[in-house]
Amino acid sequence: MNHPLHRSLLGSVLKLSTVLALAWSGAAGAQTYTQGVTDTFTLPTEPVSPSPGLQTWVAANYSIPGIRQFDEQGADRYFATTFSNLTTGGRICGATLRMTVRSGGSNDSLGLWFVNPFGTFAAPGWGESLTNLGIPWLSTGVVALNLASLPGTGTNLLPTLNAQGYLDVIVQDDSAVDSATLVITRCRTDVFIRDIPSDVGVEPGSYGSTPIWMSPDIRVCQNAGCPGNENPEFGQTNFVYVKLNNVGTPPFPTPAPTSGTLRVYSTASGGAAVWPTSWTLINTIPVSIPVGITEVQVPWTSVPAPGHYCLLAVWEAPNDPISFPLLPGSNTLVSTAQNNNLAWRNVNVVNLSPLRPAASFDFRVLNVLAERSSRLELEVRPAAGQASFIERGQVLLKLDDALWAKWSRRGTGFEIVGEGLVRIIDVEGARLTDLVLAPGAEAHATVTFQADVGDQTETFEMQVVQHSESEATGDKVVEQGGVSYAITLGRDVKN
Repeated sequence: MNHPLHRSLLGSVLKLSTVLALAWSGAAGAQTYTQGVTDTFTLPTEPVSPSPGLQTWVAANYSIPGIRQFDEQGADRYFATTFSNLTTGGRICGATLRMTVRSGGSNDSLGLWFVNPFGTFAAPGWGESLTNLGIPWLSTGVVALNLASLPGTGTNLLPTLNAQGYLDVIVQDDSAVDSATLVITRCRTDVFIRDIPSDVGVEPGSYGSTPIWMSPDIRVCQNAGCPGNENPEFGQTNFVYVKLNNVGTPPFPTPAPTSGTLRVYSTASGGAAVWPTSWTLINTIPVSIPVGITEVQVPWTSVPAPGHYCLLAVWEAPNDPISFPLLPGSNTLVSTAQNNNLAWRNVNVVNLSPLRPAASFDFRVLNVLAERSSRLELEVRPAAGQASFIERGQVLLKLDDALWAKWSRRGTGFEIVGEGLVRIIDVEGARLTDLVLAPGAEAHATVTFQADVGDQTETFEMQVVQHSESEATGDKVVEQGGVSYAITLGRDVKN
C-alpha cells in the first residue's frame, strides 16, 4: 500500500544528504559485516538488528507498528536494521554495501541513515528509489553501493561513518530484503624507519653495498638532546632516539596522522641475531605521529652492564601492521629487510687519543640455525667509499676458544700473530673463512683498534661482519649482520 505522507518524509530526509570530498584511501584488509542469510527469501525469516534510535524513529513516523525481518514479504512494514561498532577496528577508508532486495512497491526506496538514540537524525544520510537502483517494481535484484560515491548525487558517507560509527539501513515499505553485507576497508597509514639513508619505505628495498643494520634513524645519547650518536653509559639513564617517517601508502600518497606503539630492544654487539631470544626490551612508548618525520625519545633506564649494544626499533599500529610477523627463531636481518616497521642499528663509537691509543670491543657471532651446524666467515672491511683505518693504524681480532678451535686458518688479508690472534694487513680488509658453529651456538671475538694519535683529527669507519648459513639461503654463506665502528682520532677527542 502507498503512504504518500511517509514517502514524502522519506524523500525529504534523503535529500538532506551533503556531497563531501572523497577521503584518502590506502591498502588494508577488509572487514565484513553480514546480516541475514543469502537464501533467496527462504523461510523462516532472520532477525534484523535496528538500533533503539532507529526503532524509535520508525514507531514515531509510521502508523503500522513493527519492523520487517529478513526474508519477510508483504505490504506496509518498514525494513530497518543497523550495522554498529564500525570504527572499533580503526578509521574507515572504504565501505561497500551489498543487498538482495525484492521490490514490492512502485515507489519504494532504500535509505542509508544515521539516527541518534532519540530517534532524530544525527547527520545527513542518502537515499534513492529502488527503480533508480536497477530493481523495477515486482522484481528482485542486487544493490551494490560504494559508500564513498553513492548513486545519483555522488555522496560520500565515509566521513559521517567515521564520525558516527554506525550505519542505519531502511527500505520502504512493501519491499523485502534477503540479506545485507557491509564490507569495511580500514585506512592504511605507512610509518617507516629507514634502513639506509636512501630508504623510502619500500620493502624489500634495494640496498646495494650499504648494510641494512646501520639505520640512520636510530641513535643513542648519554644525556637527553645530544647532537649525534654516543655509546650508552652504564649506571645512568640513557636515551634512544628513533625517527618515524609518516608518508602514507603508495599509490595513495596523502599521509594522515596515526597512533601506535614504538618498542626498542637491545642485544649484545655483534653479527647475527634471532627473535626473540637475542633481544631485550628497553622501553615501550605509545606515540601519536603527525604527518612528516617525528623523532621519538625513548628512555633507557637499565643498561645491563658496561659494554656496547645493538638496537632494534619496532613500530606497531592497528592501521600499519608488521607485514611479516616476528616469529620465534626468525632471523633479524631477514625481518628487517621484509618490514619497513623495523630498523636495526649496530654502530659503536671509537674515540682514540694520546691518552687512549687503543680500544677493544666484544663482537658476538651466532648460528641462526637451531637445528644444524653452520659454516661461518668473519669479515673486517672499511665502509664503502671510505678511507681504510688499516692505512693509519692496526685492527686485531682475538677469537675465543670455541672459534679458534673450529677455524681452519683459511682466509685472506690477515696474518696470525698469536694464539687465537690475527692482525688485518690488507687495507681493503680481511676475511676469515671455514669457521664452524654448532646448532644455535654463540661465540665471541674481540676487536681492537689502535693507532699512534697525532694532533690532526681524523675519522674512519670500519665494519666487522658475520657471514653464515641461514634458513632463507640454505647452505649458502651470506651476510647476517655486523657492527660499524665510527673511529675518531685526535689529541682533543673525548674518551
